[in-house]
Amino acid sequence: MYRHVVTPLELKDGTGSRHTRLNSVTWDPTSRELIYLSNEAGLTGLWSCDPATGKRRALTDPYLNVVRYWPVEDPAVRLVLALDPAFTEREQLFLLHHDGTLRAWIEAEDAYHYFGGQLFDGVGFYVSNSASDTRHRIMQADTSTGRTRELFASDAVLTTVTPLSSERLLLLEEQTNIDRRFHVFDTQTGVLTALAAGYGRIGQIRPISGDTVIFAGDLGGERIGLHTLNLDSEAVYTVLERPDQDVLAFCVHLTTGRIAMTLSKECASELVTTTLDAPHVAVALTREPIHVHSMCFLGEDDLLTVTSGPFRPPEAQVHALAKPAEAPDASCATTEAGAEMVERFTSFDGREIEYVVMGSPDSGRAMIYLHGGPESMFERSHSPILEQLVDNDVLVIAPNIRGSEGYGRRFIGLDDGNRRTDALADVIALREHVQARHGLDDDKIGIMGHSYGGFMTLMAISHHPALWACAVDIAGMSHLGNFLKTAPAWRRRLRAMEYGDAATHADFFDDTAPLNKAGEIRCPLLILHGDSDTRVPTTESLAMAEAMAAENRDVELRWIEGEGHFLTRRTSTECAASTIVEFVKARLATPSETPGRPAHSYSIPGAT
Repeated sequence: MYRHVVTPLELKDGTGSRHTRLNSVTWDPTSRELIYLSNEAGLTGLWSCDPATGKRRALTDPYLNVVRYWPVEDPAVRLVLALDPAFTEREQLFLLHHDGTLRAWIEAEDAYHYFGGQLFDGVGFYVSNSASDTRHRIMQADTSTGRTRELFASDAVLTTVTPLSSERLLLLEEQTNIDRRFHVFDTQTGVLTALAAGYGRIGQIRPISGDTVIFAGDLGGERIGLHTLNLDSEAVYTVLERPDQDVLAFCVHLTTGRIAMTLSKECASELVTTTLDAPHVAVALTREPIHVHSMCFLGEDDLLTVTSGPFRPPEAQVHALAKPAEAPDASCATTEAGAEMVERFTSFDGREIEYVVMGSPDSGRAMIYLHGGPESMFERSHSPILEQLVDNDVLVIAPNIRGSEGYGRRFIGLDDGNRRTDALADVIALREHVQARHGLDDDKIGIMGHSYGGFMTLMAISHHPALWACAVDIAGMSHLGNFLKTAPAWRRRLRAMEYGDAATHADFFDDTAPLNKAGEIRCPLLILHGDSDTRVPTTESLAMAEAMAAENRDVELRWIEGEGHFLTRRTSTECAASTIVEFVKARLATPSETPGRPAHSYSIPGAT
């Protein structure tokens, strides 16, 4: 029995745009408003909504690009914001005052800032480092004077700080590409102490008392569970752990001890609730897997979630957990655009790999979509680009090949270093499986991906050129060795644990680089890349396009103006979606369509 009522709550403009995103919803008990991020006005901005009246208002101007925010208890400051107006992923900190004014607090164009989330008498703590420096600094800053003070500096990679008080901070040090370790910093003595407990894949952290935190982590084991950690005794207590699921996200009501969490399930999530006092009594709130973007408690018994499905844009719902059910629970919905399902195929080594099928199996053409990361996963959330492909009668296949999250620690490491070609073998096995299952012709299967997925797309078409009718690379790397050289030194070390070291793996990088096999590619390639990308430099795409042009291969390179690694503007997503659909339809044309090259020509900036 699912004992709750689900009520929809409107948090967007109602224009019907399927490109609007909603995320990071929190409840402000003082103003009794919901605070959230949305790109409905252009870039991602901060909004508020009164759930009683439905009245919404923008809290920031649309050009600022708000990345994240923290509600704080302070007489002058309402929220601390992290902004990225230059799309460099180097967050700059701003203060939103109770009177609505916004003021810069911590700015340095070359620096990354990781704020702790709380203020103590107007003083906050954050970690800072620059793209050109390996040192990570624990900093203290005053909101009224703007003065900053360095408390500690280290070559250790510190990327998360959680203040327990003004005297004690909990920090995370990046140990490997996936593992972190808890540290405690004493602001009075300046001593940073590593904890023996709390090592592994550590995700979300939330203080629940002055000496205890609750966190999602695997403690070095196979699966991510929910645990508490006492910083004095270093005692770890497991709240919930399941042998075949990872805890993805959670929220906790500190007064009642009620917990809501999402658990990985079938390329999506299972939403469950439990309590700190009786964690073994976990109640599922959804019958079918669903993607949960954000969640927060509105009161003791009301849970707000923002969810989506492949054909359903983000929607907000309020779950009245204490009331008897009167309506169906939220689930991944489908529309007339197509259906979705989770299936599995057997790869080259007998391993079963999960994938999502979206669209009509009778479409006669398919695009395989590869997610980024690689330590990420394809989830059944809304993607305007993939939805628009399905709307145009293209079957979309999205796998979680080896190296993806959500399938245990061992699975994540199966593509490390020289085993990158095993991940490529997964892609080739999937292509064979999809062709046989859906009876597709050789010239009706394409491939596409973003970031690492773009790199794997380039690997597929350069190492197995006869298998693909077309390809779309969105901000992908074309040579791992060159890519690693451009990364900040501290990040390069962590990435090397996944991809391999630029020096010791140089021959492997050269042998496998799509850039070095541009002449082998036979299918048309569309490359899209944000012109302000700092995560994967634009040189990766430019070099690939120039190399293919030099070999007289069919390549089209398009810069997405004013965007970084991820598309933030609604208009950018709309433009990318229409460009990709136009390209794919022309290359995978069915007999009922007119085949041929799109009318627009291509150009490569900087090419001779």
